[in-house]
Amino acid sequence: MAFTYAGSLNGGAPVVREFTIGETMYTGQLAQAGITGGLAQVQIADAATDLREDDTFPLGVVTGIVDDSRAFTTSLAGTARYGDSSTYSTSQSVIKTQGPGRVQVTLAIPGITLLRAPLFNGAWGTPLAENTILTTNAAGTSVIVTSATADFADKYGTAYCRTGANKGVYRNISSVVTTTSTITIPFPYTITSGDKFVLCGPMLGYTGIQIPASADCVDGNTNMADYYAVFCHELNLENAGEEYMVFSFWSGTGPEAA
Repeated sequence: MAFTYAGSLNGGAPVVREFTIGETMYTGQLAQAGITGGLAQVQIADAATDLREDDTFPLGVVTGIVDDSRAFTTSLAGTARYGDSSTYSTSQSVIKTQGPGRVQVTLAIPGITLLRAPLFNGAWGTPLAENTILTTNAAGTSVIVTSATADFADKYGTAYCRTGANKGVYRNISSVVTTTSTITIPFPYTITSGDKFVLCGPMLGYTGIQIPASADCVDGNTNMADYYAVFCHELNLENAGEEYMVFSFWSGTGPEAA
C-alpha cells in the first residue's frame, strides 16, 4: 500500500474532490496543485524544497481514478509506481474519446486529516535496514551498528529495538555520525552486540517527512534536507517491510525553526 486515508481528528467525513491531471498518476500517490506550467489541476507531489517546504504542502492523496484510461499496474522493475492509474494525454483524439485524465483526491486538511504512509528506504518496496549492533553499550545511549545510516537532520529521528533486552522500546535520536546514533534518554537495558535495531528519520510528535519523486511512501532513511512539516500520531517499526506512520500535515514553520 502507498499513502491511504486514515481518518479525521474532528470526526468528519473525508473531503473528496475531482481534478484533471498534469501527468500520469497512481492511486496512493500524494497530489499537489498543478503548479508546473499550468498543465492541469493536479500533479504528483514534489519533494519539498527549501523555498517551498512548510508553506506549500500536498493537496491530499489519490484515492480513485475517474476517467476511462484506468489501468492496473503491478510493481514495475526499477520504479515505485503500481496500482490503478490515470494516463495523462494531450492528444485531441484521446480527449475526444475518453476525456482528460481525472482522479479523485481525498484532501489532506492540515491538522485534521490523518494519512497513513509506508516507511521505506528511498523507494517504495525497499524495507528500512535492520541493523545489527556492533559494539555493546552498557549505558544504553549509543546505538553502534554495522552499516552507516543517514545523518538525520536537526536531531530528528527514531531508534527502535527489535531484538534483545530493549525489544519494543523506541527512543529519539540526538545525532548520527556514520554508524553511531547517540541517544539522550537511554534505553533501559544494555544495548548488546548482536541486537537488532531499526533507525528512521521521522519521530512521534512534531517532525518532518521526505518523500521520493514517486510520492507513494515516506523515505525513512534520509537526512531530510527537504521535507514537509507534519505531526506524527503513530509510528510503527515492528516488522520488516511493514513499517508505517500515521500523520497530519502541519500548517506552520518546519522543525528547523522550532
